[in-house]
Amino acid sequence: MSGEPTLEQLIAAARARAGDGDELALLDAVIAVTQNSSARADAAVDQVVRMVRRAGHSWTVIGERLGISRQAARQRYADRVEETPPTVGLIRGRDLDSALAATLEAAEADGLSEAGTEHLLLGLLTDGVAAATLEQLGVTRDKIRETSHRLFDYRVGASAQAPDTAFSAEAQAALHAAEQLATERTPTCAPIVATTPQLLAVIATNPGSRGRRVLNDLGVDLADIKRLLHCYINVPRTALGRRPRRGGKRQQARCSFCGHPRSEERPLVAGPDVWICADCVALCADILRQRAGTTPRA
Repeated sequence: MSGEPTLEQLIAAARARAGDGDELALLDAVIAVTQNSSARADAAVDQVVRMVRRAGHSWTVIGERLGISRQAARQRYADRVEETPPTVGLIRGRDLDSALAATLEAAEADGLSEAGTEHLLLGLLTDGVAAATLEQLGVTRDKIRETSHRLFDYRVGASAQAPDTAFSAEAQAALHAAEQLATERTPTCAPIVATTPQLLAVIATNPGSRGRRVLNDLGVDLADIKRLLHCYINVPRTALGRRPRRGGKRQQARCSFCGHPRSEERPLVAGPDVWICADCVALCADILRQRAGTTPRA
């Protein structure tokens, strides 16, 4: 009978060696107890690396513990330990993909290994409805950067090498909540697409998030954000995405995008079975100007 320890025994021995330490202490311990083992040693290290990644640590930190570079750590373990099951039926819009890429670049520019929700705000200024909304409220990249550096403890330039940047736990939670919001508010007949309005709404309505603290410091009114995003995040959950008509009773004309009723202050323009108000027309014009590379209206 082979005296080779089982995977469970290797992990147990590592836990005993690490004591009450965190996941990184456990990683150090499992490396130590598997140095002279074979067969299941790699599996034991894989399992602990997976735990370290779940705890939010970057490949840079893991590589340092393993005595290798972050690139080598990622190449060796990423395919074996990363667990990113796709969300069934959900698509990320091009504007959201661009925003997320810009978010990581903003965090790297700050010399950080994690991108927070304040960096998501910077990313949201890249393209789409969220960019037009923030610009309409007077939020700029320079203002976000200045406020973030004042509110949070950034050690800019502390690392000589570019960090292996990942989304912070708060940023990941915001993205997940935005995707859930898109799922809940998409009409049943349409594909589920997560875009920048949902992400901005999630950040703005979370009073504890770093992004919301930045918006508060800049004097941005949450009510204004809700008003400008209303027609993008409050689509009724019906077969056609419209409020059902009841008993043939004539209903008051409302904007088909934001839902506000017609009034002297908010006139409506009629189309084929749709209406649009002046505020939604202005927001659409801002988005089209931005995409065309022209200056948004004041």
